[in-house]
Amino acid sequence: MQVQSSQEIPLSYYPMIKKPAQNILTGSDGNKTIENDWYHGNLPKNIILDDFSYPDTAYSFSKYHSEKSTGFTLGYGSGNYGHSNFIGGRNGEINIGKFVVLQGMNIICNLSVIIKDHCMFSWGSLITDSWLLTEIISIEQRKKILAQASESSSRNVDFMNPQPVVVEENVWVGFKALILPGVTLGRGCVIGSNSVITKNIPPYAVVAGNPSKILRYLDPTDTDELKKSMLKKFLIS
Repeated sequence: MQVQSSQEIPLSYYPMIKKPAQNILTGSDGNKTIENDWYHGNLPKNIILDDFSYPDTAYSFSKYHSEKSTGFTLGYGSGNYGHSNFIGGRNGEINIGKFVVLQGMNIICNLSVIIKDHCMFSWGSLITDSWLLTEIISIEQRKKILAQASESSSRNVDFMNPQPVVVEENVWVGFKALILPGVTLGRGCVIGSNSVITKNIPPYAVVAGNPSKILRYLDPTDTDELKKSMLKKFLIS
């Protein structure tokens, strides 16, 4: 596990806090744990915790089996709250931007899930880059996938043909919303509770339902200039 610094916005905009918001302990065996974690497990060695990030508990990573050199990144000031679950296979890579709130949500990743800055995810919401579609995966193939999982030490299901998911900046996702493979959520969009998202959502769209529908569009109020002015006002005033 590494600790990195944010580079996109000058560091002068941020508090001078140069460590994760929780105390990360390193044992004599080199394994890392979270101090006072209720779950007595190790953090994966291939995750990056940026300055002032809050990983919550190692339990959130207990089903994440990425073998990537960097399998998970939690950006500056971002937090995992309410024991979110990160579930993934050996080729999975999850990248979380700055000031992101993950509140009791779930990410299933066998390829790539990218969440950019200033996003919020509510309880029970789920992002997955993997899905079993009967149209392209036969019963025989599904049986083979399950048989391979039963013989794996991690019991992880290696899905076929995962598709990357991208969440652009300043997206809000409501309670129990489901984001399916290959989807991009446009900047500033809002996803209503219990919505099922199967296709790309335009920037600043307000979406709800199953199947989801665009209800309206929001006026853009999150320009880069305004964001920098607000960060400067609230973080160094």
